[in-house]
Amino acid sequence: MILGRKDLLKAWKAGRIRFDPDIQQEQIGLSSIDLRLGYIFTAHKDITGLTVDPLADGFEPANITETVDLAKQPPPVGQPVKYELKPGGFVVGRTLERIVRMPLDLCAQVQGVTTAARAGLTIHATAPHIHPGFVGSITLELSNIGSSWTLALVPATRICQLIFFKLLSPVSPKEVATLSSYLDQMLPFAKRQVGRRTARHRRAQASKD
Repeated sequence: MILGRKDLLKAWKAGRIRFDPDIQQEQIGLSSIDLRLGYIFTAHKDITGLTVDPLADGFEPANITETVDLAKQPPPVGQPVKYELKPGGFVVGRTLERIVRMPLDLCAQVQGVTTAARAGLTIHATAPHIHPGFVGSITLELSNIGSSWTLALVPATRICQLIFFKLLSPVSPKEVATLSSYLDQMLPFAKRQVGRRTARHRRAQASKD
């Protein structure tokens, strides 16, 4: 079952769905919640002849990626800061909402917005699903699939939408702690660490849900 506007407003006002920084009520649509683009972008370095196995144990891309934080750069005079994504380009970003907290009985999917899609911007590659109990920022795999336009990615603009689904049966805090990946992620290329949450985090989540 997909949550509609009435259910989303109720869950948000009750604190069952939480964001930091918090969203504004106008970000809640008919059946989704809009999230804004953050300031941090991580791109692959252009290294001739490089081959990587991203699914290998211990894969660490720090030396073959470069990260820019636009919040630390002065904006051009009279213009907002922006990240320019060339045709065929790919960059990993995250939402301005640094922390998204999911209850144990809801999951979500992140989708792009129509206006950006028509310009050639895709929001995620193949990983739109957000598990129940997730805590962290939403990673965005941003691609410019167009052939002509360079796309300006401006932080704080609405970049994606979350569609929430009701689980038939809620998961337990123990299941979240032992089965979830990328919990508490704060960087675009966060390390995949299953079951990294502490007992204190699990008790806090259980008490809130």
